[in-house]
Amino acid sequence: MKCYVCGGEMKRTKKDIEANWKGRQVVFRGMEPWVCQSCGEEVYEPDDVRLMQTLMRGTMSVEAYPEIMNVEEVADLLRVSTQTVYNLARSGKLPAVKVGREWRFNREKVLEVLNRHTSQEETPVCEGRAGGGASRRPYG
Repeated sequence: MKCYVCGGEMKRTKKDIEANWKGRQVVFRGMEPWVCQSCGEEVYEPDDVRLMQTLMRGTMSVEAYPEIMNVEEVADLLRVSTQTVYNLARSGKLPAVKVGREWRFNREKVLEVLNRHTSQEETPVCEGRAGGGASRRPYG
């Protein structure tokens, strides 16, 4: 395999990978990335990346989110874009308070909305744009 950065030869190397996510440090032992022998660039197999992402997300429990959340935290919790959160807040479908120019959300109320709408399959929280039909996925 050739390095996409410098064109050098890449070789699978067993090593420990240190990663930081949302203030947490995680070490993945025994990973086998492709490492360029010339420049040191590392490339990971897609399955390895998915495994690391899943494990890192699993370290973040719902209780770890603050009681009062901002738009980015709500988007992360619901796994939607920040624009979707803004749209839901403006439409009143997601309870929020505007403090100055910033939106703030109560974590428990966000979870209540999520739980209420996941139990009502026929009522999507987000509707599609005009002419585009309604979204089949709740929150996004």
